[in-house]
Amino acid sequence: MPDFVQYRMSKLVQGVKYDPAKVQAGTMLYVSNCVFCHGVPGVDRGGNIPNLGYMDSAYIENLDKFILKGPAMARGMPDFTGKLSGEDIESIKAFIQGTADAIRPK
Repeated sequence: MPDFVQYRMSKLVQGVKYDPAKVQAGTMLYVSNCVFCHGVPGVDRGGNIPNLGYMDSAYIENLDKFILKGPAMARGMPDFTGKLSGEDIESIKAFIQGTADAIRPK
């Protein structure tokens, strides 16, 4: 087992450029592929598997490098090569950043 990761409940991801029109498609893709492990961005607290709403923006901007034969595979992250397209990944990024923007205290 990996070391326990403290709950991430502080700084929501910000600054990832996205097309708001892709949030709806991203919602469906995220729920189908990501939510079981990562939870709802910025809502669930995370732990050993990080909540993507609290990740550094560089991680979300480069999401394809992590979910397509990425470095986290050694820690149990599935490989989504052939399952998710580049357009799908852009939609998931839109959902993550859009959700963080929506729940960020004003």
